[in-house]
Amino acid sequence: MPDIFPFKGLYFNPKRVSLSGVLCPPYDAIGEKDAKVLRAKKFNSIHLDLSAGVKKDGYRQAAQLWESWREDGTIVRDDTSAIYILEENFSYGEKNFRRLGFLALVSLSPRNLARIIPHEKTLPIPRADRLKVLQMVKANLSPIFTVYPDPKGKTENLIRQLLKGREFERGRLPVFPHTDCRLWRIDDLAQIALIQRTLKNLPLFVADGHHRLGAACDYFKQNGNPEAGKILAYFCAEDDPGLLVLPTHRVLPKKILDKARALCHLRSIPSLSVLQNSLKRKTDPYAFGIYELGKYFLAFPKDKSGCQSLLTLEWLNYHLLSRISPQDIHYSSDARAAKKMADGLKGAAILVPSFSVSDIRRAAQILGLLPPKSTYFYPKVSSGFVFHAFEN
Repeated sequence: MPDIFPFKGLYFNPKRVSLSGVLCPPYDAIGEKDAKVLRAKKFNSIHLDLSAGVKKDGYRQAAQLWESWREDGTIVRDDTSAIYILEENFSYGEKNFRRLGFLALVSLSPRNLARIIPHEKTLPIPRADRLKVLQMVKANLSPIFTVYPDPKGKTENLIRQLLKGREFERGRLPVFPHTDCRLWRIDDLAQIALIQRTLKNLPLFVADGHHRLGAACDYFKQNGNPEAGKILAYFCAEDDPGLLVLPTHRVLPKKILDKARALCHLRSIPSLSVLQNSLKRKTDPYAFGIYELGKYFLAFPKDKSGCQSLLTLEWLNYHLLSRISPQDIHYSSDARAAKKMADGLKGAAILVPSFSVSDIRRAAQILGLLPPKSTYFYPKVSSGFVFHAFEN
């Protein structure tokens, strides 16, 4: 595990505003409808983390708001360094989940970056947007999402023991996916050191936040501030029962079935639910589903040359989608939403099977970086719990 550190976090003053009033999804996971709800809340983190990229002169306005909230006590800074344990309770489908992790800093030194495993390529526009936020606000406003191996549950058991103390804050994300959150502040140096030791020498897998991580590295190279050489991260055990990874389906504004027939063996499927169950039971690691004009098919690629990862997305990008511009591909983690989107575009939906963190790590080790939108860790970690400012 790369070096991790406690820090003097900044957070919204609980005496002035509730945690439920400040939480928001990460900047790249907020739809227009949810943005309207969140912007109606005076102290919501959206005014810092998203307004920067969507309003005229928004980056400067975000920086001014950040300074204003710090000066008037709306945002306060911890007196001592700490890590922050986060419990999230949410539902997906008909099941309830409980995810447990913690917030701390991770070093961006070359030695530590060598132990951090990204799995998705970054795009220049969102990476430049996140860099501009760092340049203006000079703080990590939203954590990256990281996963570490913990097969014997040693670290997670240790973290659970620390939950016996009184919680620091609790709240609920006010937009979908509604997530009930509890936060604990741990500043005991012996307890922090024990967590650091249990994670020592373990690899760290980046689940979400590749653009934020890339922008943080860019900023550190430009600035050199020692505090900018660390990034705010959320850490979750790979075997945590609440760690849910959803497939990211592809939606195209054009028909794809004729091309798929030439490249795959197709089996007609009567419904979406049957198709999804078939994908769960698939024997071919590169199999996928197709929805087009009211019809469903299970596709088995004929030629798998050039593919090594046993991940469907590799075959799709190498063969079926190789000549389609990324700008023409839409994404959804919900199969029914993907179907509806395909109908609206008079195109097709490519439904990919689910996969585990170990599947993704193996593919990343074989291929290097995977295509953008390869995974969707659900739900993403909200902004607003705690911030990391680049100051000594």
